[in-house]
Amino acid sequence: MNGPFRHITKSLAGKLIIAIGLLIIIGGGISWYTLISNGKKILTKNAIQYTASYSELIKKSTRYGMLTFHRESIQHTIDSISLTENIKRVRIFDSKGRIFYSSRHEEIGQMVDRTSTACIGCHSDPERPSITLTSKNQWTIYESKDGYRILTVVDPVYNEPSCYTATCHVHHQEKRVLGILQTDFSLSSVDKTIQKQTVDTTSYALVFMGITSIILYFVLRSFVLKPVSMLSNGMDKVSDGNLDQTVQITSRDELGLLANSFNVMTRDIKIARAKMDNWTQTLENEVAKKTEELRRSQNKLIQAEKLASLGRLTADVAHEIRNPLTAIGGFAHRLSKIVTQEKEKEYADVIVCNVNSLEKILRNVLTFSREARYHLEKHNIEEVVHDVLIIYEDLCREQRISIEVKIGEHLPAILIDKEQVRQAFSNLITNAIDAMPNGGTLTVTAGVEEIHAVIFLFLKVSDTGQGIPEEKLPFIFEPFFTTKEIGRGTGLGLSITRKIMEEHSGFIRAGSTMGKGSTFSLYFPYQSEEESLKVKCWEYMKCGRDKDATVKCSAYPNFGRSCWVVSGTFCEGKVQGTFAQKYEDCRKCEFYQKVKSKEI
Repeated sequence: MNGPFRHITKSLAGKLIIAIGLLIIIGGGISWYTLISNGKKILTKNAIQYTASYSELIKKSTRYGMLTFHRESIQHTIDSISLTENIKRVRIFDSKGRIFYSSRHEEIGQMVDRTSTACIGCHSDPERPSITLTSKNQWTIYESKDGYRILTVVDPVYNEPSCYTATCHVHHQEKRVLGILQTDFSLSSVDKTIQKQTVDTTSYALVFMGITSIILYFVLRSFVLKPVSMLSNGMDKVSDGNLDQTVQITSRDELGLLANSFNVMTRDIKIARAKMDNWTQTLENEVAKKTEELRRSQNKLIQAEKLASLGRLTADVAHEIRNPLTAIGGFAHRLSKIVTQEKEKEYADVIVCNVNSLEKILRNVLTFSREARYHLEKHNIEEVVHDVLIIYEDLCREQRISIEVKIGEHLPAILIDKEQVRQAFSNLITNAIDAMPNGGTLTVTAGVEEIHAVIFLFLKVSDTGQGIPEEKLPFIFEPFFTTKEIGRGTGLGLSITRKIMEEHSGFIRAGSTMGKGSTFSLYFPYQSEEESLKVKCWEYMKCGRDKDATVKCSAYPNFGRSCWVVSGTFCEGKVQGTFAQKYEDCRKCEFYQKVKSKEI
């Protein structure tokens, strides 16, 4: 028994059932005892009142016989009343204890036993019955020899004026009590009623407690035990690692609040675990990201160093080649003029043509390798488009290429070196014409676009040629890389265009779809007059560019509020600027944050 009992006491349900069961038993027991006791008292009180009323009836019935001293009438009255059910005995005796009248005739003339239960119960001193009899001791209950209880009521017969003034003159006026009327009442019927009432009350109490226990059990099961069990099962599942577990308790009581807190706790744990699980992956991704950024930065540095070395080399080589090439070209022109035979003249023209090609290549090489000195002035982009397209109109007409121009209205003037931009735009037009040997459509578009919160004016050149293979797009801006046939290009046109755009603090983008054509876009940063009057980045960051010309920064001196795009980590060219080279992300720059929040 200890094992199961110990298991029950460890359960909340068992404790609640035991506690409520004990409360029901104790409360029911007290109620049962109170009902039985009150019922017993009420029945006994009723029996006393009933017997007392009979005693009073006997006194009144025998009063006349007493006054006339008619003993036969008195005895007859006593005999008649004693026939009533439950009246066991009626007798009258004088103050000395002699029985004068009795429903049991054999007692007449005998003395009352002063040690009897009736005498002891009604008198505090049986030796002085008339003095020690009090109103609250006029009755007593005792057990009879037959096994049932007897209620004895004694009623004094007092010496009234009518008694000592009667004709019989039997009693003196000084005598207070003439005798005692004793009525014995059987409580067997009352005991049976009490017993029946006890049985009924006990049955009702047991039924009530049973029904109450069942109802309370189901109430506890529905509103306490079941929710607690759900919470317990939910906690077990959560402890096993199932963080999707929730407890569906919709009540608004304490258990409902506890279930809601449990669900919130589970959700928070799940989120925390998800964060913890992602930390490792995030850390790996961040490491990979930083590694890739370092690799890109290293590649940019390597590429920049390569280009610088290549520029220096090509400049030296070009200078060394240019002088003898000029001499060869000069002699070839003279030879072409003085020769008379057709074959020799043809050879001279071939030399002149190739020398012209080499001189063009040398000019491009020198343009790419030399340090540019641009003179930026405010110009409208429409002027550049108009000047360049006039040059290529006849060529496009000959090759069945139609030209479409789409220029937005009211485009703002931008700071550019007009001649350099013409060259960059001319390079794109030349490449587009070469990409459409069988004709097509050349589209030129100009407009305004916002990139990284900076306004750019764009100039796009689109063709309907065969397009550039996707795997070759990353290399088209490298020097001497070309997709044209051998002998038709030097591979420096797009490199020169890119260099021109970077010197303008802009950038170039390329996009192509095989079979549909390519689009090259030039982006020039634009800054309004209002912005140009605000604090410049070099003034805020105090990088020293305004005082030291050796500090390179493409934002200086015209695009100081857009440095993160034209010189920082968001630019699509090489990263320039003292602070831009130190930041992994220009959005961390204090100047960037101030500008973005419009504080400066």
